[in-house]
Amino acid sequence: MVLGACCGPRQNVHADWMYDTVVYEVNVRQFSPEGTFKGVEAQLPRLKDLGVDILWLMPVNKIGVEGRKGTLGSYYAISDYKDVNEEFGTMQDFEDLIAAAHEQGFRI
Repeated sequence: MVLGACCGPRQNVHADWMYDTVVYEVNVRQFSPEGTFKGVEAQLPRLKDLGVDILWLMPVNKIGVEGRKGTLGSYYAISDYKDVNEEFGTMQDFEDLIAAAHEQGFRI
């Protein structure tokens, strides 16, 4: 029963690190002048200096064109969940950003 998991004695079910962590939401398109994964990657040291622990990336997938509002469309109108928006770079650029972020101690 689902309620059995939430109605028992109060327990600390969250990792200790989450109580004093700093989360930074990244809008790739507007984060850097380039608006690319590489532009975000170049700024990782600055974010680390600010005390950021977690990078929360806004959607980076391909944006749909059907019913698009404006010329750029909404990040949340995803057309392909398995590929990145080419305006931000390639899948390899995205993987490089994630690897660099992990190397610098960020959670994604």
